Amino acid sequence: MKQNVFTLLCLGIFSINISAELKVIADLGGESAVRFYEPIQPVHSETAPKHPNAIPSQVTEEQLLPVVSHKWSVGKVQAKSLNLPGALPMFLIGADETSRQWLSQHRDDLVKMNAMGLVINVNTVDEMNILRNIVPQLTLMPSPADTLAERLGIFHYPLLLTAEGISQ
Repeated sequence: MKQNVFTLLCLGIFSINISAELKVIADLGGESAVRFYEPIQPVHSETAPKHPNAIPSQVTEEQLLPVVSHKWSVGKVQAKSLNLPGALPMFLIGADETSRQWLSQHRDDLVKMNAMGLVINVNTVDEMNILRNIVPQLTLMPSPADTLAERLGIFHYPLLLTAEGISQ
């Protein structure tokens, strides 16, 4: 009997629910992390059951904007030799005046090599269209590139990346 009372007493002590109201100590702003979770969200489709937090099965370019690559800025790029056999040529630009001038200046060479363009800092579809009007023959995609900056050890654009190296 004493053991049962002791067991009940212990269970009563350890089953007390403690709760406290959460308080925000600091809100430093910043960028929403929602885009990092989108790949694991359920997707709406014709056959999939509807889920209230699902992202649409088709995403428009406008929904991808703005694209901000925090580790990149306009600036001079030191040429760098690379050995990337099979790598397709691509260039990184922003929607700024320097990038537009660079794109115009290198247009013919970029078209000859059929380079892919990543627009790593762009706010609107209108800005994308201005860039596309400079080189309508090439594909330009808005895309953040902070991870690429770390891998390449380069933090300035515009630049061209080929199998042989990086240049401006």
